Amino acid sequence: MKKNILFVCTGNTCRSPMAEALFQRILVKTGRDNEYSCCSAGVYAYEGDPASAEARKVIEKYGLNLSGHAARILADEAIREAFLILTMTGNHKRMLLDVYPGAADKAFTLKEFAGFDSNRWDIQDPFGQDISVYQACAEELEAALHKIMDKL
Repeated sequence: MKKNILFVCTGNTCRSPMAEALFQRILVKTGRDNEYSCCSAGVYAYEGDPASAEARKVIEKYGLNLSGHAARILADEAIREAFLILTMTGNHKRMLLDVYPGAADKAFTLKEFAGFDSNRWDIQDPFGQDISVYQACAEELEAALHKIMDKL
């Protein structure tokens, strides 16, 4: 059975779906997609919302497609089934652990798990910003995701 990695952000329309798509691409390119799977959710998601237009546009530059993405609210089942939970910010991690303290052994900020300095663990929300902020976010995600792949 594949080990599932769960990416968590606020609304599941920008950062976590981009992380999911980018990580899936890394899994395929490294031939480890038979070992790991990934998904995403949001702590305040509106179930079924599409990925933001800017996230869709930026992710297309990587040859990926978020047009079929539908936001999911962070749910008990996803947390239980996750091998690893990677949040976009320390606040997301705190919110998760306030409700699910039993997940402490598998919940990290994405950049914490990737080995970044503790003062640089948050990936800022690009929501409502221009496309260049989304592009910078995707690049930041991709760099951290490569470090995570090296750790797994």
